[in-house]
Amino acid sequence: MRTPALIKIGSGSSSLAMRRRFVCIAFFTAITFGVFFNVRAGNSTLFGAVNSLSASSRASETNEDATESVASLSEADADKVEADASTSSSSGSTSSDEPILTKDKMTFMQKTIRSFEKTFIVDGRYRLFLQGLWVTIKITVIATLLGTALAFLQCMARRSKRAWLRYPAKVYIGIMQGTPILVVLLIAYYVVFTKLAIPGDVVAAIALALNFAAYAGEQMRSGVDGIDQGLLEAARALGFGRFHVFWKIIFPIATRRIMPVYKGEFISLLKTTSIVGYVAIQDLTKASDIVRGRTYEAFFPLIATAIIYLLTAHFLASGFAYLEYRLNPVNRRKRAKGEVNV
Repeated sequence: MRTPALIKIGSGSSSLAMRRRFVCIAFFTAITFGVFFNVRAGNSTLFGAVNSLSASSRASETNEDATESVASLSEADADKVEADASTSSSSGSTSSDEPILTKDKMTFMQKTIRSFEKTFIVDGRYRLFLQGLWVTIKITVIATLLGTALAFLQCMARRSKRAWLRYPAKVYIGIMQGTPILVVLLIAYYVVFTKLAIPGDVVAAIALALNFAAYAGEQMRSGVDGIDQGLLEAARALGFGRFHVFWKIIFPIATRRIMPVYKGEFISLLKTTSIVGYVAIQDLTKASDIVRGRTYEAFFPLIATAIIYLLTAHFLASGFAYLEYRLNPVNRRKRAKGEVNV
């Protein structure tokens, strides 16, 4: 029977020597490759040991030099050092006599007062919240006005009989409703308006207005389409033109119908302004982050920001509720009869 073409190792003394030689060669080859790859990766144990030995030798030399320099001091220098040491020890003993109120020894009320002072009083940090609130309201108002105008144009384009107006408006709505508002803001700030000298808050207002128009325009379209066609036909039969039909009939009824959802979209826009800090705009949320980074306190900055947003949204929602009440024809008749005093 033929044996395979392999290296056969006999059982004699020559085969034992060959085995030892083979093992030694394999062992040294493995060590060589291991050291090579460890040196390439910067993790060689050998070089690490050498570096540690050299570092220890340098440290010992430094200690010897320091010892020699200390020994070479004059008596006057030694007296000066002793005087400074005695002065520092006496000041330390004096300060240690004063009561030090550490954070562990403070009561809950004392901790709360201290955190409140660090958040609002120290360095006038309350002004950061006021400035952030002003920036938030400014962006909200600009985005609402611009977005409402764009929403009206988009509503008219969606209801148009011309395909070259209707289909682009439909594509615009699909893009805005399918893209996160933060991505829209980043594209507007870093891509579209990156080479134009436009303030960051204006760019943020434009981006938020584009997103607001996509939703408000559909709300307007649903409000207009829900009007009874009999009213429009009766107005045309009475001789009203297209402008008068829109201004006297369509606009009041559609406004009254879409006001609740429009109010909700406006409040949502106010809360969405909290993302403008991603483009280095110091709004209310960014101001709380700045204060939190300076004081290392998270409770009061975040709770204060939430309360300010809540109060602002409630105040603006109350304004819309009053406008909705004034637009209701039932309430107008009651006011005409003197039943209510508003």
